[in-house]
Amino acid sequence: MISRITEWRCYGRWPALFLLYIGLTSFHYPLDFLVVHIGKPYESVVQDSTFPVTWKTAVYPSDPPHPSSTWITSPVIITFDDEQHGFTLPVTKFGAIGWSDFKAITLSTSPMLETVPFEQAVNLLGELQQMFKKAGWSPEAVEGNDWLKTETQEDKVRLQTKLFDQMDGVILLIPHKYSLFLHIKCYARCDERNPETAKYLIDVGFGEDHFSD
Repeated sequence: MISRITEWRCYGRWPALFLLYIGLTSFHYPLDFLVVHIGKPYESVVQDSTFPVTWKTAVYPSDPPHPSSTWITSPVIITFDDEQHGFTLPVTKFGAIGWSDFKAITLSTSPMLETVPFEQAVNLLGELQQMFKKAGWSPEAVEGNDWLKTETQEDKVRLQTKLFDQMDGVILLIPHKYSLFLHIKCYARCDERNPETAKYLIDVGFGEDHFSD
């Protein structure tokens, strides 16, 4: 009887130990947020963000010193906080902000954590385009510049074939205010031209609108 009780006690510990292990190994620290838009003052970005902007910023040694660029190298969620045309991008660990006169003048990032297969990349591309549309962004009105077509299987095959040779993208505008470059490109194992093994990356870049008349 004693041996059975001892056996039961030992066995009974395993579920608790297993749950403790899962809890410890699945714990994630809260993600930082970077809250910025083109034209936003440096101090406001620092104040509104949990991302350590001051620690990640290269300072130009002028008199007085001023921020030159801020570099993203750890996971962060970027919110473009324009009241009418803002949005929040998927988590990323790549990106940079350019500064001039203590204001953000450029923002570049890849809204992903790593290169991914085509199907995953094209699905994300479609989600980003829908998000930008809802926020009021529209393609610059020039020939050949339009939303990337990803709705049908034929659209996807056509896009993937093109990406083996060159990147594809679209220029989006909030006229007289912002510009946005949205690009998708084959990034790894592209020379093999194998749809099953190639990996893809999406880039977005923001600045002032220098395209509108």
